[in-house]
This record gives sequence, structure tokens and C-alpha cells, in this order.
Amino acid sequence: MSVTSLQQLGTTLISPALTFFNQQLSESLSPKTRLFFLAREGYWFSRSYSAYCETMKIEDTSQYMLVSRAFLFKIGLTEPKTFSYSLNFKFEGSLYELMRSRFMLSDVSLNNVFTNKQQEQHISLPEDLEKISTLLVQKQLKLKPIIEPTSLAYQQYLTSIGFFEEETVHVVDLGYSGTIQTLLTILFKKNTKGHYLIASKPGVHSIEEKNVTMAGYLKEGVKMGGGYIPLDRSMFLEALLTAPVGQFQDIRLSPLKKDTFDIYYGRKVVSQHQFHLLEQVCQGAIKQMQQYLSDGVSFSAQEVEKLYSTFVTKKGMLPRDSWPLFTIDDDIASEGTINGLDFFGLKL
Repeated sequence: MSVTSLQQLGTTLISPALTFFNQQLSESLSPKTRLFFLAREGYWFSRSYSAYCETMKIEDTSQYMLVSRAFLFKIGLTEPKTFSYSLNFKFEGSLYELMRSRFMLSDVSLNNVFTNKQQEQHISLPEDLEKISTLLVQKQLKLKPIIEPTSLAYQQYLTSIGFFEEETVHVVDLGYSGTIQTLLTILFKKNTKGHYLIASKPGVHSIEEKNVTMAGYLKEGVKMGGGYIPLDRSMFLEALLTAPVGQFQDIRLSPLKKDTFDIYYGRKVVSQHQFHLLEQVCQGAIKQMQQYLSDGVSFSAQEVEKLYSTFVTKKGMLPRDSWPLFTIDDDIASEGTINGLDFFGLKL
């Protein structure tokens, strides 16, 4: 696939959404507000926002932030208040499989915490949420020494990027239910405001005496599977906006140099192995966004919805050579690797 074709895919599929989102985001912020763009979709959201600020002559103090649901689930193993979130996603299998895929514990750690019989027990979530929560509470003395090195390193990492300096931490992501934002509030006792393209739970929520505020600039109050196409088929946008690395899984203080970190990522999907192609798509989108801004072009929410929905519901709209790029991983739901075109039957 030619560079020109990849860039054109970015200009038509992604650029209107980036233009709309960055304009809405900028208009909603008070001066000097610092934004934390959440990995992994935040990788390109962050770069597009920096390009937006450069074009519009706005000071950019934003920060890309390493985080993932699975990572927060893992360090949340020593904070039982997180269990209602980490155990509330559907799962069917053994406890061993759950702790490996959703909480990323190693075999050595699992054997230190759970008996073979416990590891082999069959569980269904969210039906068994209370039972597993109780078991994890009972295992706190064994879990804490395993989780503590990671948790302490992550707190130091957050300190290094200025996370704790903010009275209210403003996070940016594609969407949707705000699980990462909520977990950050619980684990680090911070007021947070989430800026999303789509927010399923908009408004102000009180959690552990802190405020969790969520805003969706394209749409609010919609749920996955509810018929709103940009959300139901958001995996296409997720795939193209991903970072060049796999899921953020662990962090440790480096033994080699003071105040540095060893960072560990999960496996790469097909699109990340071909990140040079994704770069062309997203760079094309950002370049077109800057041109729109220079020409005074803007998009309404309805226009963004229509353009995106057309591409992800009709066969033949996405070039054949781009098909491998639409692959994401979903270990939280135990779905493994998914290609959006296969999932929705859009291949010709």
C-alpha cells in the first residue's frame, strides 16, 4: 500500500474526529490546565493535541501517561475497593486463567499465593465476584509483597510526570466507561476529570470522597451494544490510534541508574508490528487537521458521526491493504486478538 494511500486513509477516516475532539477539548479547558493522555490511544491523541496547540499558538503542557486497565487491576490487588471494577467484566474459566490474563500474575507468584486446588477452581464472572473478592482479601498478606515493588515504582513514575502536583488530574482518552480514571481516583486519592470522545457515564460521581467527572465531546450516555455506531464499532479507531508498543504491564525502579524505570509491555498485535504503516495513517490525519485549522474548517458532532459510521459499516470503504492494521487485543474480556473487519464481516 503506497504512502499516499495510507495518508489519505488518515485524512478521511481519522482527521475529522481529531479536529473536532481537539477543538472541543481546547474550548473546555481553563488556562494552564495540564492534560494527561492515557496510553495507548493517547499516544496519537497526545501528538495530535500538540500539533493543534502548535497550529493555534497555544501553550502545550500535556503529558503522555503510561497506564492500562490490566496494570491498575494488578496493583489494585492490594486495594479491595478496586475489586468491584476488576472482577465485574465477564469471564469463564479457572482462577489460574483469570489471574494470568486479567491481573498479569506470573506462575511463580500464583503458586506462592494460591494452592493448586484454588487455581483449578472454575469461576464465572461477574456471578462469582463476591466469592473471588473474599478470597483475594484473605490472600492480602501474600499478595502485598508481590505487588509492592510495582506499586512503589509506579507512584514514583507518576510523581516524575507531575501527576500528584494537580489538585484535579485531567485525563484524556477515547472513552468510554472511565474505568482507568475511576481506578486512578481510588488508588491515588485524587480528584479526576476525564475528557473523552464518548462517555458512557457523564457527569460528576463521588468515589471515596473524591470527585470523578466525565465528559464526552462527541456523545454522552450511550453504552456498548446500544446501537450508537461510533461506540459499537470504536475498535477501528482504537486500532489506528494505538502506540507502537504492546499493553503496559509492569514497571520497576531501574537498578542501573537512579530515578529511571524499567518498563515492560505485553505482546504486539499485527498493527504494531507494522507501526511504520500506522505512522503514515496518523501523520496524514494530523497534517490534514492542521490544514483544516489553518483554513478555519470545523466539524459538527453529526458530521463526525456520519463520516466515521460510513467507513465502519459498509464493505469496500477500507482499502484491502489496510485490513491487518485493524487488529486489537482484548485480554480483559479474554477475547485475545480481534480484527474489526472479521468481527463485523466487512471483508469483501
